[in-house]
Amino acid sequence: MNIRPDEIAFDFDGVVADTFRVFVKLANENYHYNISYNDISDYQFMKVLNMDRTHALEILDILTNEPHVIDLIPNEGAGEILTRITDVSPLLIVTARPFAGPVELWFAKHIPQVGPDCLRVEATGVNTAKLEVLMAHKVKYFIEDRLDTCFMLQDAGITPIIFSQPWNRQPQPFKVVKTWADIAGLINWNGFARNNLS
Repeated sequence: MNIRPDEIAFDFDGVVADTFRVFVKLANENYHYNISYNDISDYQFMKVLNMDRTHALEILDILTNEPHVIDLIPNEGAGEILTRITDVSPLLIVTARPFAGPVELWFAKHIPQVGPDCLRVEATGVNTAKLEVLMAHKVKYFIEDRLDTCFMLQDAGITPIIFSQPWNRQPQPFKVVKTWADIAGLINWNGFARNNLS
């Protein structure tokens, strides 16, 4: 792949932020489960985890509303690569979260080098609404961890790239990246300088 920095956008949970590892930590510490990260073998995690739904919803509420307060950190390398992108192009994060504010606060805390003038967070509420946002922004490539979203994007002419996670490791046709170094290797940085930012 030869991706221009201004052609790519990113999902937040599971791609930029190590969200589901914190989910497991909170489940085990707060409710005394014995869940491992690799137990989350389906994005619809309640299908595969032996967990009380009320407990899961309480954790999801914290993750949704207070990602900047709890110990939710970026995936390794995400800060460096996203900062490098904002040196040459605005950064677009498209998430199925219900609102953007907590994600913006999270960036301010964990990746402050990505200033608010360079960052756009689009919160769609549902994963199926990501397509309209990506098309409106003329995005050609999207880094995502949810397989059904990837199939939807592919059908619409957007190239999905899977960020490898336990819940998306079944056979599928998409390019897979395991690290942010892998993502950086797909981007063509040549010919882009800070004055490209607009």
